Amino acid sequence: MTLAAELKERARQAGASLAGIASARPAAQAALAEGLLPGPESESLAYLRRDADVRQDIRRWYPEAKSVLVCGFSYGGQGPTVPEGAGPSPLAGRDAGMGRIARYALHEDYHRSLKLRMQEVLAWLRDRQPGADGRIFVDSSPVRERLYGAAAGLGWIGRNRLLISETAGSFFLIAGLALNLELEPDRPVPGRCGSCRRCLDACPTGALGPEGGFRAGRCIAYLTIEHRGPVPPGLRRGVGCWVAGCDLCQEACPWNEGRTAAGVLEPLLPGDLPLAELAGLGEPSFRERFGRTPLTRLKRRGLARNALLAMGNSGDARLRPVLERFRADPDPVLQEQALWSLSRLPD
Repeated sequence: MTLAAELKERARQAGASLAGIASARPAAQAALAEGLLPGPESESLAYLRRDADVRQDIRRWYPEAKSVLVCGFSYGGQGPTVPEGAGPSPLAGRDAGMGRIARYALHEDYHRSLKLRMQEVLAWLRDRQPGADGRIFVDSSPVRERLYGAAAGLGWIGRNRLLISETAGSFFLIAGLALNLELEPDRPVPGRCGSCRRCLDACPTGALGPEGGFRAGRCIAYLTIEHRGPVPPGLRRGVGCWVAGCDLCQEACPWNEGRTAAGVLEPLLPGDLPLAELAGLGEPSFRERFGRTPLTRLKRRGLARNALLAMGNSGDARLRPVLERFRADPDPVLQEQALWSLSRLPD
């Protein structure tokens, strides 16, 4: 067994559902463009275009890199889906008073968990191969993980801009090792989306453009997690009941149908949580409830804003008293969001 094969097997023993090797040379990468479509919504995502040479060449982040081990870790489970015939609406068939959270965020924070697993792999490699060394990446560096994942043969970049595996779908997280060893790379796999447009049709904010184009500033995951100010009014209805992330384009993907395998992360939250509870959390309660999950990135204010927005989309007049309490909130973002949502609820 070659060292590359041993390394991938060790990664699987550490919990990886997928493992592959890519060259560190950017010429080996496919589809390196971000695919961002122009528009005012993208101005706040200018960081995606900055330092493009660093983002597309891992050697500028880790100069010793010659090869890259890329792993996919499933977060598993079958989340709630939109009832058949209901269309792309995230509200159809759901309790109007509940907010929805993307599947990955229902688990322990993946950054720490997956980093520990990759540290195990790197420690094994250092013992196995004298002089071997590497640098770990887990969604916290300029490395474009999905692009190196595609080069390593884990899957292809789908129309929803996510890495899709024929065997594992797309409900997995990417972690990897930039290595100072020259290892035999795996071959990329061809794209297999064909003429399917389900993910494009499922996106209520129009974030997904034709042929892989991406209006990142319209993505519900970006709006609910990364965007810090008021959500643009023209996009609020499309956010629906999502309070942290979004799974609509993945749930619409036929490559995810029937994927119920258990993941490697510890589940900590239900898929839905009461909007009134989320809006009313104080800072200590927020930390106690969500401190071990990726929701810490939203901070209490972001989660409250998202819950207030979802109340306006709910059509549930029972939430009016909660919104009324935010009419004079000292935070202008929360106050404005509450007033907008109140205007949408029946008396």
